[in-house]
Amino acid sequence: MMQSKSTSNVKVIDVSHHQGAINWSLVKSDGVLGAYIKATEGKTGLDEKHDDNAKGAAAAGLPVGFYHYAHPENNDPLAEAAKFVGAVKGYNAVFPHALDVEGKAGTVGAVKLTAWCMAWLQEVERLSGHPTMIYTGASFAKTYLGKQLAAWPLWIAHYGVEAPMANSTWDSWSVFQFTSSSNVKGIAGKVDLNAMENVFFERYTKCPKANKGGYNLELIPVLINGKKLTDGLYDEKAGMTYVPVRIVAEIFGATVKWDSKLKRVEIVR
Repeated sequence: MMQSKSTSNVKVIDVSHHQGAINWSLVKSDGVLGAYIKATEGKTGLDEKHDDNAKGAAAAGLPVGFYHYAHPENNDPLAEAAKFVGAVKGYNAVFPHALDVEGKAGTVGAVKLTAWCMAWLQEVERLSGHPTMIYTGASFAKTYLGKQLAAWPLWIAHYGVEAPMANSTWDSWSVFQFTSSSNVKGIAGKVDLNAMENVFFERYTKCPKANKGGYNLELIPVLINGKKLTDGLYDEKAGMTYVPVRIVAEIFGATVKWDSKLKRVEIVR
């Protein structure tokens, strides 16, 4: 079973031309800390609000990522990868590039679709030098996406639940899209709302060198009695593991205090 969303998660939206003109300053004022922006679809489609959203979110000081809506039923993965990388070149992508695979993509079958996704993800990484991840629905992941994709972080969609449906490929999510009908200031109408694991968020926003070879930070699960609580970071080069102390302490009924004068963390029970 996958982990439930929690109060430690970061509030992130994802948008496309469907949201129309967005006031990104108001979006940020509503507690949104990041955004995923649709860039491309298939091998020819460019979202008409891609440039406006990318520039608007950046101007408001929000870290962003870009996603591509795939059409494996029609196109070669390398062609779609090239289209996406060309469209996002020159923009500051903070979060991993995301492959959105759903809908008619399932018509190619699980084996072919898994191979198609791997080819796209690897080609985008090769062309851009930027990490990638995969977005899909909970039922779709369970039905069509094979274990070879477990090496990439998961952005999962499942509405109306605290924890998304389990599947045999991933045992945890990095981003959880739990509703498509949220109201956020600065956006007319509804918008998708996501819970992003805090450690995942901080990996890309607080540790920029992780994307440039300065560190070798890897997301790792933190379990309590066999059940995932959150994510931590493992620095292979330094041989050190970083765990969110406050979240773990609260499980055991403790509180965490930061002493700014002495620069130390104190756990109090």
